[in-house]
Amino acid sequence: MGEEKSNERIRDAERTIALLKRATVGQLITNGYAGLSILPILKKAGVSRGALFHHFPTKDHLIAAAFGDLLVEFAGQLHEIASRLRKGEITLEEFVSETGDTIASDLFVGCMEIALGIRAELTLSSLVQEAVADWRQSLFEFWDNTFELPGYDQEQRSDHWAMASNVLRGYAFSTSFGAAPQARERLMRGFPKLFLEAAVIRPANERVVSINTKSKS
Repeated sequence: MGEEKSNERIRDAERTIALLKRATVGQLITNGYAGLSILPILKKAGVSRGALFHHFPTKDHLIAAAFGDLLVEFAGQLHEIASRLRKGEITLEEFVSETGDTIASDLFVGCMEIALGIRAELTLSSLVQEAVADWRQSLFEFWDNTFELPGYDQEQRSDHWAMASNVLRGYAFSTSFGAAPQARERLMRGFPKLFLEAAVIRPANERVVSINTKSKS
């Protein structure tokens, strides 16, 4: 009986944490980092202030936890697109289109809002360091596990895919400010020429082990 109650408390705690993080993400996307307020988060999550600070010592801890979830969801969507390309379920053109849409989605807006906050808040910056390092590694693996670049060494691959990611981030920024329809046309026409002409799609059954580009202390 005691174990059953203990498991129930754990489930309740996990549900409360998930609700708080989800409400925080919604606030970030709707109001931005500067407009983030605890009261609307509590109302949306249906959680008391005491419960919030029981699980998260400060607002920054809550934001950092929500940021980690955002990055994991972001990475999962990208890797799903890559998997479908390798299986032949989508074309290269569809891959570029879906990747561009994912990068330009509300997930990106939420991530960028927190990224802006990191610049001003040293505590928040410290709390998200590991999540950011994991995201950078996952983003490299998204490209490197999807495409082979014949004749490129590890450093060249890393630089190549970093530039590709930066171009997509620029596209996402432009769409977030109401870019003209031509922006998408330019992406679809120019991105494959710049970054994918030398790339070969890896077969679905190829097991890829990327070199870990992240250093752990």
